[in-house]
Amino acid sequence: TPQYERMWNTIAAYNLPAFLFLGDNVYVDNPTRPAVQQYCYYRRQSRPEFRNFAASSAIYAIWDDHDFTTNDGRGGPKINEPAWKIPVWRLFKNNWNNPYYGGGENQPGCWFDFSIGDVDFFMLDCRFYRTSPRDRNPSMLGPVQKKWLLAKLKASTATFKVLASSVPWAFGTKPGSRDTWEGYKKEREDIFSFLEENRIDGVILLSADRHRSDVWKIDRARGYDLYEFESSKLTNIHTHRLMPAALFGYNKKCSFGLLAFDTTASDPIVTYKIINIDNELIHTFSLSKNRLTHKRQ
Repeated sequence: TPQYERMWNTIAAYNLPAFLFLGDNVYVDNPTRPAVQQYCYYRRQSRPEFRNFAASSAIYAIWDDHDFTTNDGRGGPKINEPAWKIPVWRLFKNNWNNPYYGGGENQPGCWFDFSIGDVDFFMLDCRFYRTSPRDRNPSMLGPVQKKWLLAKLKASTATFKVLASSVPWAFGTKPGSRDTWEGYKKEREDIFSFLEENRIDGVILLSADRHRSDVWKIDRARGYDLYEFESSKLTNIHTHRLMPAALFGYNKKCSFGLLAFDTTASDPIVTYKIINIDNELIHTFSLSKNRLTHKRQ
């Protein structure tokens, strides 16, 4: 949206070591027409504001529905069906320079992990293998990606582990919809229970999709409560309403989420700031490692 492209100048001024794109990075909404997809990427990447920003920060990207398929769409469990899945994946690879892409040609997808200092990031593909939320045992990740995620989490020794999803983790973020993790409750519970069973500390949840910036708390009976930082609508003109169940929400202007980690403190801390397009600090939320630690038994 031309009048909001100045957002990239606002973000670039922070000289970030990394920026995470969590899907709906461009709005294609047509997986069967590669020329349309190419045009959407060209339009995004020809903006001088974006080009300057992309030249100054490392960029990591996953997709969501609008840059993979159609609104609230899904790929299904098979690698080659529908036939457009592999071409869309290859086109995405050509436009985003991620460390790796899922399991490569044998198991395509856009999930991957990387580290910055003592923080591990796990970027999830919530569309390629997604099945219908109305199935008996629906899956958002597919068995291969889920196995990869759990193994990576168990092996991580980082102070903080960041799980980045293209759709919200908390229930109530998109009332009446099964497109979020609310439509995949069992798989979400499998992941959260795995954290508790293996006493994996320091997990933070990230998400996007909703056109606002939020903080959510997910209460857990057996382990520590989980916190989700959600941010979207960088240059979009469409706004989603605030949800009363969130700890905090902002949707007045385009905004982005800024994460800062201090892993050298005696009690390491992560701080999430919501900053709008005019570089106004809207909200600050800090979380210590102690609050993300399983208590000794």
